[in-house]
Amino acid sequence: MHREKKLIYLLDLAHTQTVQDASIPVPLGIGYIAAYLDQIHGDNVEVKLFKHPEKALANIIKDQPAIVGFANYGWNQSLNQKIGRYIRSILPDSLLVAGGPNIDNDTTLRTEFLEAFDFIDYAIINGGEEPFSDLVTWWSAPAEDKPDIPKNLIWLEQGELRASPERHLKKKIENIPSPYLGGYLDEFLESGMIPLFETNRGCPFTCTFCAWGMASHNLVRRFELDVALEEIAYVGARTTARNWIFCDANFGILKRDVEIAHAIRKNKDTYGYPTSCHIWLAKNTTDRNLEIAEILQDMVVPSMAVQSMDDEVLKNIKRDNIALETYTEYHKKFHSIGSLTYSDMIVPLPAETLESHMKGIEYLMDIGVDIIMNHNMRLLAGAETNTHDTRQKFGFKTKYRLIHGDAGIYKTPSGQAFQVFEYEESLRQTDTMTEEEVFYLRKLHFLVDFCWNLDVYKPLLKEVQSFGVNPLTLLKKLIPSSGNEATLPPSLQDFWQEFERGSHDEWFGSRQEIEAYFAKEDNFTRLVNQEFEKLNILSSIKILQLYKNDFDRVICDVAKAAVPGKDHEIDGVMCLVSASFPALDYEAAENIIELSDHFTRTVLNEDQSNDLPTTSQVPPQVRFFEGERCRIAKSIIMNSKGKTLSKILNTQGIGLGDLKYSIDEGFGFGREAKCYFQPRN
Repeated sequence: MHREKKLIYLLDLAHTQTVQDASIPVPLGIGYIAAYLDQIHGDNVEVKLFKHPEKALANIIKDQPAIVGFANYGWNQSLNQKIGRYIRSILPDSLLVAGGPNIDNDTTLRTEFLEAFDFIDYAIINGGEEPFSDLVTWWSAPAEDKPDIPKNLIWLEQGELRASPERHLKKKIENIPSPYLGGYLDEFLESGMIPLFETNRGCPFTCTFCAWGMASHNLVRRFELDVALEEIAYVGARTTARNWIFCDANFGILKRDVEIAHAIRKNKDTYGYPTSCHIWLAKNTTDRNLEIAEILQDMVVPSMAVQSMDDEVLKNIKRDNIALETYTEYHKKFHSIGSLTYSDMIVPLPAETLESHMKGIEYLMDIGVDIIMNHNMRLLAGAETNTHDTRQKFGFKTKYRLIHGDAGIYKTPSGQAFQVFEYEESLRQTDTMTEEEVFYLRKLHFLVDFCWNLDVYKPLLKEVQSFGVNPLTLLKKLIPSSGNEATLPPSLQDFWQEFERGSHDEWFGSRQEIEAYFAKEDNFTRLVNQEFEKLNILSSIKILQLYKNDFDRVICDVAKAAVPGKDHEIDGVMCLVSASFPALDYEAAENIIELSDHFTRTVLNEDQSNDLPTTSQVPPQVRFFEGERCRIAKSIIMNSKGKTLSKILNTQGIGLGDLKYSIDEGFGFGREAKCYFQPRN
């Protein structure tokens, strides 16, 4: 007897109104589910995958699938709710299921989640391939012949939370086919989407602010190495995407990760892509991380995240950092192979104070970490910090703000429209850090990002640091405070006032408040027109467009005041700094600057083993020119109207730091200037 195929639609929806496919990742998670469904059910099912909301809506209306699955994340939860309720209204008898990491362990929070997702029949917790397949079997069986309800499900029954047992997990994942090698993701690669890879799942650590290890119960579950290598070769032959993302929580924790790194390198050498990789290296830095960084070279910036440098804070978040001596030694080793270094800090963590946090930044600057990213503490579903007990214990007070770039208006073929935006809950105050202190850090973190991370003024900060002044001391003096406003020109006073307004206006006191604000038509129109871009990006571009010369003068004066008697050195470095990061309206493709003989003989010769040429032999000049990445970055910025600039930059492996002009090593003192600009411990 012929059985009709059961049509199954899997949705990993993205907000597509303000970005192109090149800034959207492939739907890897539902790709795995589709591959497993076909392996188990064969010709009994037909599975289709969707990223675009409007394409999904059109096909669902036309085809009336029997089962619809939603991949649920923090960045598409509201989108799933709006689209899901509509799908339920037109498919009252279909099976609707949600899965993904955005579900808490707490029973009260799980009940609240299911009430918010009242259109679904079941939610799958943890890994979705096997439970979803079992659910298809169970749901399709005749009522008189139904097996036990599948494991890893939660649902509401007459308003009460119900849950089935959880399945046992194995360290090796051998039964789930590759969605790449099965061709399930070909259409998404062909459209230019960003390749995602998963060579293992889970995380062995228990950091309370993170939910990465939750689904695997803190196991590291690995896919077969041969499959991972075949996937890299398969994708490499089918995409020209500049950026690849590896979703392993601790790349380098397994010996075989070195072989995977070699495969990525081989693809870059063969095809020219990827030019960059988003990789989260293993938390506790080892020689293996060093080896991987040496293999991947400029495709990756090795991360040595700390989150905090305070022992009490680390105890509260159940995190063990490596010893400071070891951390410093590995930082030097990364620099010795030509790698930049990167670290993360989070505020306000439990027991962190303003002073302890700034002390941590000072330490990272002292040892020369190249990129120090400071993040506001976000409360993630599934993380221990999101529980009621943790909130109470540490005096958490939270507010809500937009997830930038995740908003849009999506229509059915008949014209019915859904206005959707995403938002997050973040920590604004604890019993050891006030919200006013967090607002102060917002300004300081911006300066760390703009002046240090982007390299706009890092050579100047390093020069001041060489005289015993920590760069953070300098940056603090750039923030308006009682008594120093007179040192700032009116343009920068206006800049800081606007920054202060923006940093306050982005926060809302409750879910109801942020939803009501953007329910207003004019506010939502401004939102989809990208008038609410990330504050750091907007402010950085504003300085480079409008205030660069004023900022140059002020930071130069502050540097001279910090190291009296070193005006010649400061002026020389500022000459280089200003030329390397000209204002955005600077139209020339090159910039040749003249250096003083004093500067070339003292500062530029400081780290040189060979004698410098005399200025009579070589003109005391340095030529800066607009390189390829600079041109790409400028093009993205200038053509970003109506697009989410922050998301485009992040997903394309391009940053505002790429606006920096390159140095011509063969011209004048170019080689010496290039060496001076290199990372120094």
